[in-house]
This record gives sequence, structure tokens and C-alpha cells, in this order.
Amino acid sequence: MSNVQLPDDAAQQKFLLLSLEEAQATVRAYDTKAQIVGIGYTFALNIVAAVVGGLPGAGAEGPVFVVLFWLVIMAPLFFFGYVLYPSRRTAPTVADTSEAGLQRALYVQTARYSTVADLRAAVSQADWTAELVYEVLKVSKLREQKRLRFITALYATVLSFAVLAAKQLWTAL
Repeated sequence: MSNVQLPDDAAQQKFLLLSLEEAQATVRAYDTKAQIVGIGYTFALNIVAAVVGGLPGAGAEGPVFVVLFWLVIMAPLFFFGYVLYPSRRTAPTVADTSEAGLQRALYVQTARYSTVADLRAAVSQADWTAELVYEVLKVSKLREQKRLRFITALYATVLSFAVLAAKQLWTAL
């Protein structure tokens, strides 16, 4: 027989709240990282343009290079912007499998609770452990979505610089 003592509801809620705070902080961190790296990428492109003498599509190189410019050079910026797009409202859905049904009183949508009385009634009926579990799952799914998009943007940046280096090497030969 195990002597493990399970936490009571208050302790569970405390730990869930800490988990929710961490997930929210990480979501905000991905937004900040995407903004900073996107700006850094833009500055790096300016350095490349100064050293190489322009970026593909800047001169009379033809429509192929213009297409390459938009696909290779600009795509990482779009990907970094795409990290910022998903918000809590657009995060992947979480199924409500609780018996009483979630009140969703932690993330208040004014369309759902337009008056103080509506929100107060929801708060009095809420299973706060279930509410916290729902929010942790919702924000964690959003965090993973942003993480994947950020990594995709980083890969697009690496590809962009590789193509620029290959173009410069091709031109030099």
C-alpha cells in the first residue's frame, strides 16, 4: 500500500493555476521572440543586401527572381507574423467532458456573460478545478501551436539565408 498523499481540491487548484500562469507566460514569450527575431531577420537582410549588392528581384533579373524574392526572402517574415496570429480565442478546441458542463468563467467572454448577474451566477455554479483544467489545456494547445509556428519560421529563415548564399556563390562562379 502506498503512503502517497493526494492533494486536496485547493492544492490542486493552486497547482493548476501555477501551470496556467506558466503556459500563458510561454505564449507571450513566443509572441515576443517572433517579433524580435522578425526584426533581426529584417536587419540581417539589409546587411546581406549591402554586401551582395541587392536582393534577388531588385534588378533586371526577371520574374523568376521576383518570385524567389517573395518565396524565399519575404516568407520568413510572414511566418514570424503567423506566430502572433493565434490567440486564445482561436486556439484548438478542448472538449468539455465534465458532467456539469463548464461555465468558462475564467476567461470571460462578454458575449456569453453580458451582465454582472450572469457572470455571478456562472461563478457560483462553476467547478473551479474543471475550469482551471480546461484553461490549462486550452492555453497549452495555443502554446504548442505558437511553438510549432515559431520553429517553422526559424527553418524558413535558415532556408532563406542558404538560398541567398547559394545565389551569391552561383553569381561569383
